[in-house]
Amino acid sequence: MTKHEGGVTDPYERRALLLHLGDVMETVYCLSQCADDYASVAAAGRGNDALAGFTLLTFVDGTMAPREFIRRASGAFFVWPKALLDAELNRAMIANTVRHDLFGSNTKGWNAYVEERRREVAWFGDDLPDVAKTAALAHASDEAGVTESSRYSTWPWPNKAGDT
Repeated sequence: MTKHEGGVTDPYERRALLLHLGDVMETVYCLSQCADDYASVAAAGRGNDALAGFTLLTFVDGTMAPREFIRRASGAFFVWPKALLDAELNRAMIANTVRHDLFGSNTKGWNAYVEERRREVAWFGDDLPDVAKTAALAHASDEAGVTESSRYSTWPWPNKAGDT
């Protein structure tokens, strides 16, 4: 178990990120229910009470169309479930895909989002490359023949006799 600044341990950080992923999925779902009624995520946030508590919508470009947000958020977070199960947490990839796919050149929104995430995960957004990368490259190992069973069969559970 890795211990990080402030005494927060890796499992708690993973849990916080997993809970955030659930919030993102809820945001996407709720926005999808009214996406055709609004021209922008800002208008949807103002006009639909069900969206009022989703701070993510206040960080992204408010002029973004709801369907565009749904597409971008799906691309930004689709790697998180697998990444959060990896033995070594690829912190840069987790943050970088969100920065690239959801925030693009919206530096102000990205910085506000990072500030909010760091309340629970102190390292979120640290040490990222200058150029954000898309999540599409994150599954290169899957395409190279790494199977789900070989990638996740032992972590965090111990090997059983006969497992490879």
